[in-house]
Amino acid sequence: MRSAFVDNARAAPAELTSEQIEKGQAMLKDLDLETGYDEAAIKSYDIFKQLRDEGVVEKHVKFQVSMPTIANVIGILIEEKFRPLVEPVYEEALFKSLQRIQDAIPHQDLAIQIDLGMDMAYWENKVFQPWFADRAHVVDYIAKMISQIRPAVDLGLHYCYGDMNHQHFTEPTSLGPIVDLHQHIMKRSQRSIEWIHCPVPLSAMDQLDSFYAPLSILDPQLVQNKTKLYLGLVHPHDVEGTQARISAAGRVVQEFGVATECGWGRIPDREDIDSIMDICRRVSRDHRDRRTEEYADYGYKLAR
Repeated sequence: MRSAFVDNARAAPAELTSEQIEKGQAMLKDLDLETGYDEAAIKSYDIFKQLRDEGVVEKHVKFQVSMPTIANVIGILIEEKFRPLVEPVYEEALFKSLQRIQDAIPHQDLAIQIDLGMDMAYWENKVFQPWFADRAHVVDYIAKMISQIRPAVDLGLHYCYGDMNHQHFTEPTSLGPIVDLHQHIMKRSQRSIEWIHCPVPLSAMDQLDSFYAPLSILDPQLVQNKTKLYLGLVHPHDVEGTQARISAAGRVVQEFGVATECGWGRIPDREDIDSIMDICRRVSRDHRDRRTEEYADYGYKLAR
């Protein structure tokens, strides 16, 4: 039932006999699936609390749990013929983990981020083949997952193009597809979305204005909904490039925070981490220290 895994590419489907398919179907009927997300999050929260009590983590900082949608497991780890069958089983297990996390961690301490990677591939119909015919299903299952997040818990969405071996499954040429998908999600969501994060790859450097342009449509809606925008424009050892990406974004959107392009889990060495943190401090400090009236010249301000 488990498929082969290939970095940034669709794995060739296995040739399965009818007997193998029937066996897999029987397994799913009796399967009591656990994702493990809840166990890991609750253990991590205990460490978080200890660090907060020791003053290592500041009191106002929330504990973030990042969880991928069903597509990011089913779409790459399950054989194609089984994906429609696995979807309801895995979704139930995923939602059970979400509820356990929210039962165990005080809501005022908790922030949940939904990670959207394969979802972008399906939305753009690039590289990977979904198990469903209509891309509207992407919005359906994301909206369903959002509905599992309780109102007092902060919610964010991380739009992603993958990071296997520090490569994307496709290089985005603009933020248009992300803007398009997020507008569909906003129409379906019954609760607030506190932030969204969008990647800004190095490949966009020669076309920053056109890359950011779609945000001009989304930005007023984010402001109206009180959703914070974070742009993943910080790349290690690239202060000048980061500043250029900030300046270009400031010509399009009113206000945004800065972040790395993706998570830090695959950052190869300490030097890159030190560089990222130094750049974040530097660009935030540069603009935070300016007089209030000078912000108007840039059209943005950075997250503290």
